[in-house]
Amino acid sequence: MINNGWIGNYSYFRARINGSSEAVYDLDNNVHYTYKDLEDRANRLANYMKEKLGIVKGDRVAFISRNGIELIDAYYATGKLGAVLIPYNARLSAAEFEKLLNSETPKILFYEEIFKNTVEEFKGKTNIEKYVVLKDTPGESEELDYMKIMSYENNNMIYCSDLVLDDIHLIIHTGGTTGLPKGGMISHHSLIFNAMNEICTWGLNYEDSAFIILPLYHTGGWNLLTLPLLHCGGRIIINKQFDPRLTLEVIEKEKTTLLFGAATIFRMMSDLPEFENADLSSLKWVMAGAAPTPINIMERFWNKKIKFVLGYGMTEAGPNNLSSTPQFMADETIKSKYASVGKPMYMTMTKVVDDKGNEVGANEVGELLWSGPQIFSGYWNNEKETKKTLDGGWVYTGDMATVDEDGYYYIVGRKKNMFISGGENVFPPEVESAIYEIPQVQEVCVFGVPDEKWGEVGKAVVSLKSNASITKGEIQSILRNKLAGYKIPKYIQFVDDIPKNNVGKIVVSKITELYGKCDD
Repeated sequence: MINNGWIGNYSYFRARINGSSEAVYDLDNNVHYTYKDLEDRANRLANYMKEKLGIVKGDRVAFISRNGIELIDAYYATGKLGAVLIPYNARLSAAEFEKLLNSETPKILFYEEIFKNTVEEFKGKTNIEKYVVLKDTPGESEELDYMKIMSYENNNMIYCSDLVLDDIHLIIHTGGTTGLPKGGMISHHSLIFNAMNEICTWGLNYEDSAFIILPLYHTGGWNLLTLPLLHCGGRIIINKQFDPRLTLEVIEKEKTTLLFGAATIFRMMSDLPEFENADLSSLKWVMAGAAPTPINIMERFWNKKIKFVLGYGMTEAGPNNLSSTPQFMADETIKSKYASVGKPMYMTMTKVVDDKGNEVGANEVGELLWSGPQIFSGYWNNEKETKKTLDGGWVYTGDMATVDEDGYYYIVGRKKNMFISGGENVFPPEVESAIYEIPQVQEVCVFGVPDEKWGEVGKAVVSLKSNASITKGEIQSILRNKLAGYKIPKYIQFVDDIPKNNVGKIVVSKITELYGKCDD
């Protein structure tokens, strides 16, 4: 196969088609970048890294920063060199950074100036050869200033001549809700097919645009809308810090067409007094992922005549795996299938299997497995976990699912989070969904705790809406009309706030650590 540079050349290919079109709007700095700008910046950065910093194919290049144009530059520039980009979660501790950096051994670390104190804590404890600081304004610095790199005179087109599609381009870390995150290796092949999956499933094109509200250290930040839109000539808007009020303002002003986020994000937006009168009519649809979304949040968007649906994905399998296709669904179908995460995306292969590996029938529970051209290549420096997850070309998700007669998929819970009460399987999301229908409830997390009589019983940790009041007995009474008796939590504990990670996913391990005792 003739090498066309793959990811590294795609900024050039896009600029060749509609180079003067706006590609990225940096909201924080009020700067608009065209596709020609992206190609120019990527070439300057790639040539500098090659000629001044000695970066060659396979070298790792790391970032500690919030969303910014520099990460877009680096995505294409590392592709041009055959290097591997590692965007880290900027909220990790210095000790966590030290462990990850010593495992993944990047040669260069680009970091945003506000994280300087954290960087100073692990300096000297890793083998990083060069630090580059990202600054909003020019000024003296002991580190190399990224703004100086952008003035590098060599902007000639560059690409890696011996790159193959299976070469790794990104290391994206898993959610990290159970210990130190694992580094998922994402190839050029996977990235390209993830984008094509999304473009083909949702019909994305050059007229589409999105405000990217997920962080670019997360698989959703890159693969859900950012890269697909840059492939098809659309437009993205980025900023460093999510703000629900700002998000409403940007959608109104910029007339964006797509919005993807997590349930927590949409709750924050729809809780604002401005939400009721916000003009969101430019949106073709809104999609939630990363965690189950209560129907009461979806209804707020439906009431504004906006198609609100769910999707599902994971770092290791895409994440463009399952989604509803709102452009092909009537409003009645969207509402009747509200709990579904949709159907497999365009090039995705899937099956739901029992413990023996046999595919289950309609509406039967089994483990969800993925295959296809979009899956990851394994975990960096972790063969044991790779073998657990990737077997025979299939990704074993650990998620339990059902498929209805119409081919719609439903996630019923994590295999490891399921608990058995009196011999009956209980999947927390089903119980949580019923509790979310109680108007006073803001957020809930359900898990199993030991019980002398039944083996395990449920415990619900609940936060209530502002000024709301309800008792444990009242919740249990309401649930008796909705759930079998063994599914009703024996214990209910009220808390002010439920721990979540940076993309709004409830962290079950942290909740069980804090509230896992068998009391209220």
